[in-house]
Amino acid sequence: MPNKVIYQTKPLYPKLLWQRPVHFYKAEAGKVLVIAGSKNMVGAAILTCEAVFRSGTGILLLGFPQGLKDVYKNILPEAMTLPLPETPGLTLSQKAKEEIIDQAKPCDVVIIGPGLSQNAETIQLVWELVFAIHRPIVLDADGLTALARGIEVIKSKENNRFLIDYFKKKDSKLVMTPHPGETYRLIQAIKPEELKDIKITTDYIEKHKESIAPIISHYLNGVVVLKGHDTVICEADSKIVVNKVGGPELATAGSGDVLSGIVGSFVGQNPNQIFEACCTAVYLHGMSGQLAKEKVGERSVIASDIIRFLPEAIKKAEKDI
Repeated sequence: MPNKVIYQTKPLYPKLLWQRPVHFYKAEAGKVLVIAGSKNMVGAAILTCEAVFRSGTGILLLGFPQGLKDVYKNILPEAMTLPLPETPGLTLSQKAKEEIIDQAKPCDVVIIGPGLSQNAETIQLVWELVFAIHRPIVLDADGLTALARGIEVIKSKENNRFLIDYFKKKDSKLVMTPHPGETYRLIQAIKPEELKDIKITTDYIEKHKESIAPIISHYLNGVVVLKGHDTVICEADSKIVVNKVGGPELATAGSGDVLSGIVGSFVGQNPNQIFEACCTAVYLHGMSGQLAKEKVGERSVIASDIIRFLPEAIKKAEKDI
């Protein structure tokens, strides 16, 4: 398990905020595929996509249930749209699987989860995509629910060693961005030996993020961004980074969708430095929240404010390095 904790009060990996050369093509800034949205949660995909673009991504493709085509076409003119087969409830159908896999091939990263719903067919689709897509995946929101459900099925028949080996077979990096409630569901599904004698609650998780995040990372072989006060970023036996930038102003609906977009963008721009990209993204998310708080007040910050102040946060970070 990790034994070195680093507290992030400034960008720890300034080289990720690299200066772009004069001759620079949009594909060099990363291509991101976002799989998001459903009938009752169209806004989550919008926030994620806007955050992706504001973080510097050159090309973005949004995949969503085809019945929402007119919504996203009018709201996201910069993004390419990918209408996909849907269920009767306007969520993604399993029939979308092969097209998503095909569209992911030329991408640098795939973000899965914001606003997808907990429809059973959609949940099954997401679980299968996690292992069928051979690109880094940022898994958030309903994507994490799908992950927990799949783990529950495995654990009903197999032990923890099988689970660890199963996730080690993945040939691409998995980035998970759970809040304490989603972390609780993952812990309940995994049933890690290290926590068998502890009564786990979301309050316990919030107070022990530095010890919980490495456990999830160990079992699922990925980078964990455990959100909350002092967000923790961890990768298995690597360092633990605790982000000290940002506060209660980030506790607003949609803030997590924005973070998944920033994380995905920086992973796409820096695919060989995924842990470092996650740390940088979390810092910028927190700094954007701070700048928004200074302008509109802590109580009044909404998710779109975090996006609005993201360019200023990036400029400030670039200036400070």
